[in-house]
Amino acid sequence: MTILTNMAIGVELPNGSGLAGQNTHRGQQLQQQANNMPGSTTISMSERSGYSRWAGDVDNIDIQIAPKEPGSQGWFSGRKGLVLRILVLGTLFVFGLILGYVIRRSTHGVPAKAVVGLQQDYRQDISQQLMQTMQAENIENNLRWLTNQSHVGGSDESYRLAQQIRQKLQDFGFDATQLKRYKVLLSYPDRTKPNTVSFVEGDNTLFHTTGQQYSDLSLFQPYNAYSPNGTVEGKVVYANYGRMEDFKKLVDKGINCTGRIVIMRYGKIYRGDKVEHAAAAGAIGVVLYSDPADYAIHGSNDTYNVSWWLPRDGVQTGDIRAGMGDPLTPMYPAIDNVTRLNESDANLPKIPSQPISYKDAEQFLNMLDGQDAPTDWIGGITNVQYKLDQTENNDRKMKLEVNNKRVTKSIYNVIGTIRGAIEPDRYVIVGNHRDAWTYGAIDPSSGTACFLELARALGQMVQSGWRPRRTIILASWGAEEFGTIGSTEWVEENINELTEKAVAYLNIDAAVNGNQTLWAGASPHLSQVIQEAAKQVPCPHHEEMSVYQQWAKSLPVEPRKSDSPPKVLSLHNGVKRSDWDAFLLLAGISSLDVSYTKDPNLKVPFYPVYHTQYETFDYMKRFIDPDFSVHLGTVRVLGETALRLADSFILPMNCSLYADALSTYVSDLEKRYGQKKLNDNLFLGYLKYAVSQFSQASKTMQEVIATADRSNPLLIRSHNDKLMQMERHMLNPSGLPGRPQYRHLVFAPSQHDSYTGATFPGVVDAIEDGDWVAAHQQLSIITVTIESAAKNMDDGAIKGP
Repeated sequence: MTILTNMAIGVELPNGSGLAGQNTHRGQQLQQQANNMPGSTTISMSERSGYSRWAGDVDNIDIQIAPKEPGSQGWFSGRKGLVLRILVLGTLFVFGLILGYVIRRSTHGVPAKAVVGLQQDYRQDISQQLMQTMQAENIENNLRWLTNQSHVGGSDESYRLAQQIRQKLQDFGFDATQLKRYKVLLSYPDRTKPNTVSFVEGDNTLFHTTGQQYSDLSLFQPYNAYSPNGTVEGKVVYANYGRMEDFKKLVDKGINCTGRIVIMRYGKIYRGDKVEHAAAAGAIGVVLYSDPADYAIHGSNDTYNVSWWLPRDGVQTGDIRAGMGDPLTPMYPAIDNVTRLNESDANLPKIPSQPISYKDAEQFLNMLDGQDAPTDWIGGITNVQYKLDQTENNDRKMKLEVNNKRVTKSIYNVIGTIRGAIEPDRYVIVGNHRDAWTYGAIDPSSGTACFLELARALGQMVQSGWRPRRTIILASWGAEEFGTIGSTEWVEENINELTEKAVAYLNIDAAVNGNQTLWAGASPHLSQVIQEAAKQVPCPHHEEMSVYQQWAKSLPVEPRKSDSPPKVLSLHNGVKRSDWDAFLLLAGISSLDVSYTKDPNLKVPFYPVYHTQYETFDYMKRFIDPDFSVHLGTVRVLGETALRLADSFILPMNCSLYADALSTYVSDLEKRYGQKKLNDNLFLGYLKYAVSQFSQASKTMQEVIATADRSNPLLIRSHNDKLMQMERHMLNPSGLPGRPQYRHLVFAPSQHDSYTGATFPGVVDAIEDGDWVAAHQQLSIITVTIESAAKNMDDGAIKGP
């Protein structure tokens, strides 16, 4: 009797792994041996897509019985044959019991070799190899090369740089690289018709500035991107930093901005919000400048190139548009087959705006002869008596002419991939934007220089035999300065895949904007992994200390405690807009941003030459990081964090920290608006209960993970997916009211300050607008969302009451 049986036995192994090759070869040997045995059982072993699973199909069993020859006497005839048959059947029965026991043990208890391979975990020796492979000298050379010329988004220079970075990733040994193009709306000054700011009296022009003119033709004249064209003329009002409270104070003092041009100093809030606030107040134009009280605190004689402070003729360029991504394709990628909005229907600035230097601002501020400015509005220009407006008899006016052009341009992202060995369908993404307004020695090229060194080190490790457990993607984004366009378009195009597969997004932008301490912003449950990573990295300035120790000393959570951990900020809170925007706020992918920064006690905005023509390699080399040890320390922290997320068997995410953050945010809400005011208008009891449910569920989940059976890869995969997806449960598919791109209900930019942001933004925006009905609605949405996230952590949908 010949029995032909098709039985599939499989454990999923990564293609190309040693275990997969050994199993395939052994299966072929067994197949051949079985085929050569007379009267044998043929067993076909095939690889399957899926984790270890037995499969047998009775329909595939074909039993063929050969006819008996007449008169033949076989071994199994007569009494002797009966005894032999009993012995054979007994032996087969015992063999079957033993085989079944072995199979059950291999699938339900004792890990097979393949399962051991699935348990690849973070290793200290791999960490040390990554640390030692990265070198400060390489980072310095990278930055010198990157700052040879300016590379504004959408320019030929930026495209060439994208091609060169892609080639570098290929040379480093990445498994795949891609140059991804999008066609987007950008904004540039007209080189033949420069923007001008003048003050006039009747037909006489008393002062006229066209800003800086550069010998380097790759540099654009300073401008505010997306400012509309136009020429406006009117009296001037000084509005301090242009915050909502500043305009309210002007109203309180009886000063009307309608029909006026408003001059404001940079700092405190996003420049685009300043322009929007001025437009809402009735202004017809805006002029922005960097006041020395914020950017040259020791006076104009102590500036670059004597020190790191901003010279008198320094001008900050930047965009003034709200939102993220291409203005004409919101929520959709700017690829060829997507319909564009008309510019008139897009969310673009409504009044013209232009930046100037504080040398030129002195002339215009001296036009003002009206009410004295409040004490805290007085800046640092020594020859100016800060006034708020002009008297009725003062006929001098400011004339603002803007000739910017809005054009459709191609931008490019560079995507490099190192495939994971065990979980290639889980992505750890590291990104940096490539474009700069000028030379970008700090923003973003200090980050790009680090990014390239991390790429080189990872590629070298892969070539030496290591491969991460999960896939690592390195992305060089285009046109970030125009509103995080490159990264947002990529997220919009790949949002379904990223929602399913992205573990985390790690951003590095202005990586070294100071040399005092590490700074980090992160989703709350990622704060621990970056702290642990910082413990592994030597401090650039103190060999006896780690980066973590210096960080905890400079930015402690509790300043009065000597053992306080360092503070990891929430990304929405006081963080410059960058490419984590779309990952976190649109797709719900847990994100972090890391850099080295100045002394936190130095209360000035960012670094002094931000977005100006003075952001050069020389500036970095002389005044921030002469030996590039700070760059090295920063990229080591970034690389170590990426390694832990990519290689750890159990993802290093702590949901209990997210729960703690939610509790803090509820308390902050009460402190911000006053408990009595909220109690009179808004009941927070249900929100507090939802947060307590989330806290208990997260605590239970962390305990379950800590004691999980590590020999069961499927179980660990399930736990990791819950950790990875938890941030996604904080999204509302409809987005915030009037802002569908911002789908995160816990974090988002404030409607009135895109830099500082808000927790529970839907509730906060409604309260700020005095709309308590909308506040109730948004409170209900966030409460239900947090309850749902809690249930997801303990499989509440399939549990009984």
